[in-house]
Amino acid sequence: MQRVAELGHAAIVRNFFGEETSLTELKFFFIFCPNNSGTTILSQYFASQTSGYLPPFGNNEGQMAPAVTEMMRTRPWDQDQKFDWAFIRKEWEALAAGDMFVEASPPNLIRVDDIKAVFGQDSSGLISICNPYQHISSAYRRYHKDPKLVARNWLRKARQIMKLRQEYPFFPFVRYEDFVERPSVVNDIFGVRIKDSDLPGKKRSGISGIKSAYCRSIGFFTSEEVISISNILATERDVVGHLGYSLSGSEILDIARERDPEEFLTGQNNRREFDRRLSAKVRVK
Repeated sequence: MQRVAELGHAAIVRNFFGEETSLTELKFFFIFCPNNSGTTILSQYFASQTSGYLPPFGNNEGQMAPAVTEMMRTRPWDQDQKFDWAFIRKEWEALAAGDMFVEASPPNLIRVDDIKAVFGQDSSGLISICNPYQHISSAYRRYHKDPKLVARNWLRKARQIMKLRQEYPFFPFVRYEDFVERPSVVNDIFGVRIKDSDLPGKKRSGISGIKSAYCRSIGFFTSEEVISISNILATERDVVGHLGYSLSGSEILDIARERDPEEFLTGQNNRREFDRRLSAKVRVK
């Protein structure tokens, strides 16, 4: 009842079929966004403003709920891998205990049609993505993957975001950097009042609350890496531009350094530590 009272004047939203409903009627809310793109802090903020249930597992992702994690973490980015969404829904509903379940597991991005079939009537969603250079830096540091490969993966996921925007034009689209600049954009879209919130952020990120990690991310790159990444992104310049981004050369390093010297230095220090650990592993082998 408290949540209904808090959201009494919330804006009308649409379910997966484009039908009008309200936040108070939703059992699930999905944030469709690539990995390493701000889903953790965005889902934390959305849940805090709507009094939704945010799963406490991992980085607040439903895929890490104990009863479903083995299924959902088995080849999660393989589109041929099928999940028992009816079972997943049952487990998530039990966890939420009547509240709206806020779900932001990144691999959901490639399973929207399957989700629609089971959740579509009483669920809604939001689509998001972040700057390609920031995403690539984050994934490079986290997974030690070739940044050129990560750039190709970003393009693939960006194409999926474009597809979702075409198929679900009634789902709001909020880029991560726009959210960071003005978090209340979420409140404006959904017609909910701004509430104070203490957000822990993503585990191991070293960042709590809503704060741009862009300059820190750029500081992690070498100039050669920036150029090679831009060359990959340039192969699908229309995708990059459609989402409101532009390509950069090595000057992006100087721009980020001038914008926030302290954060840029943190990124450089992170890179030195990254290289040190990588060298140590090579010596052990």
